[in-house]
Amino acid sequence: MKKIDKWKKGKEEYILNDGFMLKRADKLEFGIHETIYSNVDLELSYSWKKQTVDKIDYDDHFWIFKDDKRVGGVHIGADFIGAFFIEAPYAVDRFLVISSLHNAILQWSGKDNIIKIYGVTPKDIENFNKLGYRIECERRVMIRPTEIFEDINWSDDFIVKTPTISDAQNIGKLFFESYSGGIDYELFGHRNLEEAVMDAERILKIYKTNNTLDGSTIIFDKNNNELIAACIAGISGFCDNDFSEIGEVVVRPDYRRLGIASNMIKLALTNLKKISPATILCVTIGNPSEGLYHNMGFFSGVKFTNMYLKINHLET
Repeated sequence: MKKIDKWKKGKEEYILNDGFMLKRADKLEFGIHETIYSNVDLELSYSWKKQTVDKIDYDDHFWIFKDDKRVGGVHIGADFIGAFFIEAPYAVDRFLVISSLHNAILQWSGKDNIIKIYGVTPKDIENFNKLGYRIECERRVMIRPTEIFEDINWSDDFIVKTPTISDAQNIGKLFFESYSGGIDYELFGHRNLEEAVMDAERILKIYKTNNTLDGSTIIFDKNNNELIAACIAGISGFCDNDFSEIGEVVVRPDYRRLGIASNMIKLALTNLKKISPATILCVTIGNPSEGLYHNMGFFSGVKFTNMYLKINHLET
């Protein structure tokens, strides 16, 4: 394996193995090419700006050259790879390109490092698998039009409210207790109660700042006045086209399968209709809630996968 120049922030080009070369790219031009040639809108933004201009916030985009011809691009650093694409006419083998990038990053990373690959689309999972990369998590964005629902019926045992910032403590406690043992906690780690409360307060403040907190709902059991469910939704400013989002849907385990989650989502879609044409959400593959979202008319975007490689586990 050919020795490659050490990774250095700001370096303009790297000569790789097998006739490949990396040349630093203009961020906007990179965004345009990656948007067109990847042919994937992972975030379902339906926004040219979101997919191109917004990417200039990230550094270290490179064109991939093969024998002096540009064949693709990649966002790469000493310990990560992302936004990989091949340009038309696709005359180069994808695995060969990925192998060359892999060989470079092995030299750039320390022997005890973990290499992260983000946003891998289905066509490249096997290519990274062949090099020893493992799946960390798989997710997808889902979207549906907002809509006014007339069939939202609540049990007389429930109190339905719009949350305020002062509810963050109770909502955070609900997150902490209800998500424990779920797939997101298995994959991303268990947050403590304080962190869960901070998450609840953060998202409530975002939606309140944008005057869209009325897309959210919290449910209390009238018999004991305990918070049993929450749907936190609104406009965060992250999406273009005035798209809204459902940030969290949570129901306490002993109150599930009573139609509470579907009613909260219907209420969110109804309340957001006046300010937003569509609502998105992100779900981890393997979360049974994905079936509920599908049955409620959410369209599934392309699955994207984050992968990793522990260098010191490589076999020689």
